[in-house]
Amino acid sequence: MIARWLAFAVLVALALPGGAARAQSASNRAEAAQRVRQGEAYFQRGDFDRALAEYQAAFDLSAEPLLIFDIALCHDRAGRPVPALQAFRSYLEVAPDGIVASEARADVARLTPIVEKILADRAAEEARQHDAAAQQAEAVRREEAERASERSRSRRMHASLYVMAAGAAVVAAGGATYLVGRRTSDRLAGPSEPDAYASDRNHLFLERDLEYAAFAVGGVAIATGLVLAYTARGRRDRPQVSAAITPGGAAVVVAWSR
Repeated sequence: MIARWLAFAVLVALALPGGAARAQSASNRAEAAQRVRQGEAYFQRGDFDRALAEYQAAFDLSAEPLLIFDIALCHDRAGRPVPALQAFRSYLEVAPDGIVASEARADVARLTPIVEKILADRAAEEARQHDAAAQQAEAVRREEAERASERSRSRRMHASLYVMAAGAAVVAAGGATYLVGRRTSDRLAGPSEPDAYASDRNHLFLERDLEYAAFAVGGVAIATGLVLAYTARGRRDRPQVSAAITPGGAAVVVAWSR
């Protein structure tokens, strides 16, 4: 089994005074060898995470390149192809002509398409999550816009009621002025003194002007209120309201444009 003879090779490398271990103290090499033995025991039992910890500790003590291959094996056997591929490649960078370089290259060739698919799936999932987050943000934005639009419609509706109420009051005042003018007109139809006739006639002209103005202003206010109420329901038409006082009365014109 490759792990067993590889562990033996590591122990031999650690025991030698040269190579990667020559800069390490004897105590460090001894501790690293003990770590390798413990890691091999864990590896044989299938406890790859504990084996990985022992191999990593041994590598930190010795900087032996073969331990990088052991670390890659632990990741591979534990079902972690991404770090396994990284470790195999790291071993080949450090020891391209090492005793297990051919095995490392074979593992790199085997794991590369697997890792590429994992990374592609991960990127697709991240893109999906990003799109989902964007859609959620857009839904929130639309909901906030709808609430703002609803508040605006509510304000326009209340404003339309106030404007129509004010317009109705002005029209009512115009109606009262009309009744006063009728009484003045009745007096003018009867016998009266010249001075009283002239005064009533002037009053009648003034009352008619006030009557027409009140009807025009009140009509515009009511029409404006109706327009506000209409647009408060979501219509996008652009209303135009105009009023005019004519010799025969008052006129209110409402036009719509898109």
